[in-house]
Amino acid sequence: MTRSFDCLVVADARFSGGSTAALVADVQALSALGADVGLLFVRSAYLDDTRDAPNPKALALADLPGVTLLSPGCRAHGRVAFLHHPLVFSRGIEESARLSAERAVIVAHHPPFRPDGSVEYNPADAVRRARAALGVQAWFAPVSGLVRAQLAAFAPFIRQTSVDWPNIFDVAGWQVTRAPFSGNAPLTIGRHSRADPLKFPGTAAANDAAYPAGPNLRVRVLGCPVDTLRELGAHPDRWDVVAFGAEPVAEFLNSLDIFVYFYHPRFEEAFGRTVVEAALCGRPLLLDPRLERTFGKAAQYCTPNEVASAVDRIAENPAAARQRAARVRQEMIDHYACETIGPRLERIIADRGVTSRRDASAGPISVARKLTGHYRRRMAGLTG
Repeated sequence: MTRSFDCLVVADARFSGGSTAALVADVQALSALGADVGLLFVRSAYLDDTRDAPNPKALALADLPGVTLLSPGCRAHGRVAFLHHPLVFSRGIEESARLSAERAVIVAHHPPFRPDGSVEYNPADAVRRARAALGVQAWFAPVSGLVRAQLAAFAPFIRQTSVDWPNIFDVAGWQVTRAPFSGNAPLTIGRHSRADPLKFPGTAAANDAAYPAGPNLRVRVLGCPVDTLRELGAHPDRWDVVAFGAEPVAEFLNSLDIFVYFYHPRFEEAFGRTVVEAALCGRPLLLDPRLERTFGKAAQYCTPNEVASAVDRIAENPAAARQRAARVRQEMIDHYACETIGPRLERIIADRGVTSRRDASAGPISVARKLTGHYRRRMAGLTG
């Protein structure tokens, strides 16, 4: 017997970080909308370490109103099927099910190319293996323009939705409780992320320049690989480092005057949940230029070496900085609030999709060569 739902959601509960935060926000918003959701957890060969435990926040989704936990082998139909994260499906999953949907999409939380240009996954593999295991022919729903441009390099062999499927946020949890540049405390800049070295600049000089703590400038960091940065020769001891989870993120963000975010050359930020969270808390944004494709005029961009002068310029006119931050906050609400999910669902169901190579990040010959290298590494037992 086939069970019918408004939406089907398939995910590997062992993933962590921004992709699981996005999954949780999506399902919570669907539940709040009153949708009937069929939730299927699978195990991907990408996470082949048995020590990887399920994420409690993902597992808790099964307890939400309107959400039904499905078992492997089930038969289910939905208006839309969301398959979260291409890496879950590109290596294959252990489970199988008989699913059908008016529209099935792989939510592309991750780009197919690494920053060095090599292929991390073949999108066509993800589509093929998802169909073999689950029975649905999926398009891709990229979370950002960066991911869209990389996926376009594989057209016409895959189809993308014509609009992105960016992360959404429960705005109630991200409020401005302290205006930036208020009080007599020293000017404070900072950032938050998981304590992963790839979330930080790759050299000692870049870290020290991006977060130049001094007598008149305080740096606060929530989540920091202190030992790794010390080994590089950076000086995180000059910062006020808070262990991730030791302070509520919204409370931490409200302690900053400017949110400053730079990351490793070998890391690709597919979307940037931390940026939206900071903007929703009313912080001016000073970002790595690679994020301009996603956030455009919402932020200011510079190199690590330009941070000190950029901070001075922003702080010269606190009233203007606060006004701009307020405008950006409203723009983020308009684009990313949980309440936008209803109209987005209808758009994605009516979507005709695109197979265009327009604005693709790589040409066909380049992609063919990269895929050859990808499969040679796989055959040799190497990562990727």
